[in-house]
Amino acid sequence: MKQLVLRIFDALTWPFAKLGWSALCAKYSHLLRLIYASYLKHRFGKCDRLVLASTQLHLSGERYMEIGDQVEFHFHARVQCFDKFLNTGQHFQPRLILHDHVVVQALCHIGCINYVEIGEWTTMGARCYITDHTHGGTTRAELEVPPRKRQLTSKGPVKIGKYVHIGEGVCIMPGVTIGDYALIGAGSVVTHDIPPCSIAVGSPAKVIKQVEA
Repeated sequence: MKQLVLRIFDALTWPFAKLGWSALCAKYSHLLRLIYASYLKHRFGKCDRLVLASTQLHLSGERYMEIGDQVEFHFHARVQCFDKFLNTGQHFQPRLILHDHVVVQALCHIGCINYVEIGEWTTMGARCYITDHTHGGTTRAELEVPPRKRQLTSKGPVKIGKYVHIGEGVCIMPGVTIGDYALIGAGSVVTHDIPPCSIAVGSPAKVIKQVEA
């Protein structure tokens, strides 16, 4: 259905693009995003209002997601909840919560088999990766199994507070809690908890400044 709608709008907007009527093309694009957002709203377990900057999204397991008001998804955002992994026969009960005004920028990837929660007004830069699971462990026996056939394991939920700024290219690993009002520098890999009102950078991320209340 989505592909059919996209093809129809491509056909409608092609002449205007060739004639340089960019304003009219933008209106068609906006209308398409509104239609797609309305379609997606009914696929989520709960959804107040979704704001789409692009229709080029990669979503799966929407029924396990709770979307707040004015949550933004940008170009090629990849948000996935897995209730099963066919390669190993595993089954999960995932839950992903994006509170009001969360921004998922272009090329971000959020993966959930356990629990991921992101607080209100939290913004992530492009190409961020947030996951609550990994492929297998690090024993010799596990490493001798082909990666795609290793069991998915979760070391714990990921909880990100409100008003957190996550810089571009940040990786947030399983079992991590990031406190409210924290700032995570671009390119950081977060492997341990980050307290509220702090600035953390590096790989692994370390707190370099604590902001006094």
